[in-house]
Amino acid sequence: MRRILILAVGSAGDVYPFIVIGQALRARGMEVTLMATANFRERVERAGLHFVSGLSQEELDASVMDPDLWHPVRGFATIWKHMARHLPTAYAQQLTLVKQKPTLIVASTLGLTGRLLQEAHGVPLVTVHLAPSCFLTAHDTSVRRGLVWPRSLPRPVVRLVLGMVERLMLDPVVRPAINRLRATLGLAPVRHVMSRWLHSPQQVICAFPAWFAAPQPDWPPNTVCTGFPRMPAADGQLDPALQRFIDAGAAPLVVTPGSAMAHGGGFIGRALDAASSLDLRVVVVTPYREQLPAVLPPSVHHAAYAPFDLLSRQAAAFVHHGGIGTSATVLAAGKPQLIVPFAFDQPDNAARLRRLGVAATVLPNAPLRAWVQALSYLLNDTQVALACRTLAYAMALETPAAEQIAQIIARQAE
Repeated sequence: MRRILILAVGSAGDVYPFIVIGQALRARGMEVTLMATANFRERVERAGLHFVSGLSQEELDASVMDPDLWHPVRGFATIWKHMARHLPTAYAQQLTLVKQKPTLIVASTLGLTGRLLQEAHGVPLVTVHLAPSCFLTAHDTSVRRGLVWPRSLPRPVVRLVLGMVERLMLDPVVRPAINRLRATLGLAPVRHVMSRWLHSPQQVICAFPAWFAAPQPDWPPNTVCTGFPRMPAADGQLDPALQRFIDAGAAPLVVTPGSAMAHGGGFIGRALDAASSLDLRVVVVTPYREQLPAVLPPSVHHAAYAPFDLLSRQAAAFVHHGGIGTSATVLAAGKPQLIVPFAFDQPDNAARLRRLGVAATVLPNAPLRAWVQALSYLLNDTQVALACRTLAYAMALETPAAEQIAQIIARQAE
């Protein structure tokens, strides 16, 4: 079986790792098609992969502009609301593709149509999780916004609470749409969608290293950890205007709320105020220019896009939302991170980075003095600098994660 269909659901940090995985599979002689939202077409095709649009730009814009998308409580239901209406169409589109020739599906966490195709038509499936919060585990339990698990809490209690969260909050959101589609396919209803069903019984790959989140006894038994797959910049250089700004002074602070955050004006404003208090130059990266003040001081430069693997090497530190893609890229560059988590996997990623000694965390609405203190600590503490250098060195010695993941997928495709 030489054809791979990748289902990459999410924003840039969710899709870019699958592009580099697709390139590694293509280098092994496989035909690779990647399905994502329409805005990724150019980057996917530039990488030499076939592209299929799973969502139009207009549909994507509608979800990004939803103010509840990044709400710490309502965010999951919001993203599912936008996904659920497209499930039948996406399933039919993917079924057409897999009927053309034998295909193995590689699906991200929310690529649930791949799991349906596996059950209904026997299509082989590999599930790839980019962040450890995808597991509802009673061991090393993920941090949620406003919910930090005491280490002394007995595991039966944690398991009971997680079961209640799934039964009362998660399953009621995802089960209706999943089971309606299952009924049309002649499949029985399913429960425990997020804790059990979404994981492929064939192979689950964690696209993060064990030192970031070690495998736990209640993870699926067919799970393996690899590393962070990171997509390098296409042309190896920054935008000339951005490079001129960097070259004109001290290494800047990089501030980004994420590529899909259209409501981050408060976050950016607080970061700029904190940087000003410390007399730091700033690069703000966001495609939504309206989130910034109309007139920027000479010490601030805006970029709609910048390849973080290049930018991070020239930065003093990053202030960001805690997305796994940004976190991994800054880790590899050996730079400290101030994490301001909004929702989803971000609080847990922030907690893990903090435990590794390379990051500090503040909430979006924390007082300015907390931001200033956290930034000053990150930029001046020698132990933080040492931890950043140590992890960056260790990551540089690892076999590229995309190669590790491609090798595992190729074995399943034999």
